[in-house]
Amino acid sequence: MNDEILYTLIVVVVVVCLFLARYIYRQMTHIKSVKDAQIEQERVANERYQEQRAYLIESITVIAKAYGNDEKLTCTEACMRLSTLLQSFSPELLDRPEVSVIRQFHMKTEHIPIKEDWKALSKQERWKLMKEMASLEQEYGKDVLEATAYLANYDFDLIVQ
Repeated sequence: MNDEILYTLIVVVVVVCLFLARYIYRQMTHIKSVKDAQIEQERVANERYQEQRAYLIESITVIAKAYGNDEKLTCTEACMRLSTLLQSFSPELLDRPEVSVIRQFHMKTEHIPIKEDWKALSKQERWKLMKEMASLEQEYGKDVLEATAYLANYDFDLIVQ
């Protein structure tokens, strides 16, 4: 082989190596940026999760502490709210014997309309439902009070999700 062909091949190999090095560098920077974006998304998602978790814990605790101390918060409303919040936070917690009465009470009252639907009822329908709620509150009131006291003092950090 003559020197001219050898030098040409060397130049071609060097150019190909430079091209491949540049391609590899671009791919590595792209992969790094994708990983950085994933890490940022995970951080944001974890932050949102922690905020949602803190909100649920605070809401559960506030309602649990308010029941029995606030005449405006009825047993029916407390159980409806707590059951929904606990279902979102930790459905397993609703299965605990100390708290299961809240789900039982909610299941017996979930047919009762709320907000605008309640206002749309006739006086007779409201009276009938209020008697039903009073009867259920008479039956379950003490157990619900114990369950809310349990929740008010519960260490939610024990539940790791």
